[in-house]
Amino acid sequence: MMRFHDRHGTHVKLSPSKTSATRFKSFANAVVFSHRPLAFGETFLFEIEEQEKDWSGHVRCGITTHNPKTIKSVPPYLLPDMAQMGRTWVFAIKSTMKKPLGDEHFKDYGSHNYQRQVAGDKDNPVFCGKKAREGELKPTDVGSRIGVKVSPTGGLYFFVNGMKFGPCALDVPVDKDLFVAVDVYGTTKRVQIIQCGGIYNFSVKLNCPGGGFSLIWSPEGGS
Repeated sequence: MMRFHDRHGTHVKLSPSKTSATRFKSFANAVVFSHRPLAFGETFLFEIEEQEKDWSGHVRCGITTHNPKTIKSVPPYLLPDMAQMGRTWVFAIKSTMKKPLGDEHFKDYGSHNYQRQVAGDKDNPVFCGKKAREGELKPTDVGSRIGVKVSPTGGLYFFVNGMKFGPCALDVPVDKDLFVAVDVYGTTKRVQIIQCGGIYNFSVKLNCPGGGFSLIWSPEGGS
């Protein structure tokens, strides 16, 4: 089971199960981390559960090799603060499915080689929430599901409402512990981890925008 780490920003509160993170003040200081590194082949998946329209900007997320336990002070923002610490690959989530991953700050502070694939790549599991299956849903809307995964060769991939993007980075060190970092920023007020781990091997058909298709869900995760 995946949870959020006890170390987090000063303006965020975790649920008793530590699977939900809510920003209760301001628009910043709400960075949260996975409570453990990603397991081999594991996808970290979360859903936007609540918004606050008084602010601008949206959730940011990605991967870092910084162990939350060793961070002296949790940065107020993933971008640019956490990115400037190095060994961090993070993106701002945008409101369009045509380009859901913003790269302005990433290029300024990361200097990493990356490229984007056309949405809808079918060679990995696809994660679609109920609202995305029912119709068009912006990546920043309530009900939107966002997943982060690192390939065995160090490629960083995102799943946004059932569509795959990446590799968004090509040099993620797979020989290091990789923690997920999420910034409950701006209009995004609460996010909920969607548990997608377990040992499975079966075909599943998802009716996501762009057409349904069958795929094999291979083993993932672990507690």
